[in-house]
Amino acid sequence: MSPSRAPARGYRPPRPRGEVLTAVLGVALVVAVASALIWLLAPDDPDADIPEFTPPPITATTTLPPSSTTTPSTAPG
Repeated sequence: MSPSRAPARGYRPPRPRGEVLTAVLGVALVVAVASALIWLLAPDDPDADIPEFTPPPITATTTLPPSSTTTPSTAPG
């Protein structure tokens, strides 16, 4: 018969405050830098004409070797 609850895994102490603070500050720094770059690199005029990107047409190319026009040679015999 299986037990009704999972076995105890022992005491897990909480993470140190310094580690949590470092993680929070790191995430805040990444978000702040990303926001600043988006703001700085955004176009100045919101009504500016931004050209649409149209990819070039894809041409199908074959990589087959050229066909042979010589006649097969016979072995000397």
